[in-house]
Amino acid sequence: MMFRNIQGILTVFSFVLLFTFLIQPIPASACSCARPPDPLTAKDRSAAVFTGKVLQVNERTDWLRWLPFWDKPERGGFDVIFEVQSTWKGVDQTQVQIVTSGLGGACGIPFQPGQEYLVYASYWELNELETNICTRTVMKSDAREDLLALGPGAMPISSANLVWNDYVFTGTVVITSAGIFLYLFWFQTKRRR
Repeated sequence: MMFRNIQGILTVFSFVLLFTFLIQPIPASACSCARPPDPLTAKDRSAAVFTGKVLQVNERTDWLRWLPFWDKPERGGFDVIFEVQSTWKGVDQTQVQIVTSGLGGACGIPFQPGQEYLVYASYWELNELETNICTRTVMKSDAREDLLALGPGAMPISSANLVWNDYVFTGTVVITSAGIFLYLFWFQTKRRR
């Protein structure tokens, strides 16, 4: 009887020990920035510079990071879709998506829908345009110095629609239509028998 209790305890302990090897720690980081360069140097160092109005901000969730032994870079933070007003570099469409890290110690910018910003963005780890508080990205109302130094920007020349709600609506309509069509086809086939 005592042997069974010890065997049960050892079994539970073995599972707990095995489970701890599968858990990966979440690294912590603090945001530390050097003073950003002047507007023209920041433009030269950035892949994209534009002014735009925030249309959507969506939090990213990276479920792959919970897989054991997953060693690819994790990309949390926020996807931000802008309606581009003026562009100086790297953006020629009417809408663009920018990634910003999480808030707090991850250096992310708390973009607000409906607000206008001057954005300096670069391609980083996952080949996506990204920005953070260490760049000269700022609300447009606070960007007077930068806008004077950059001069007049160009208007975007090609149209784009990146707003996710539009895609969700279109996808829902297509899937619903296909479901109705398949149901009617099945109903007609069954009725003929």
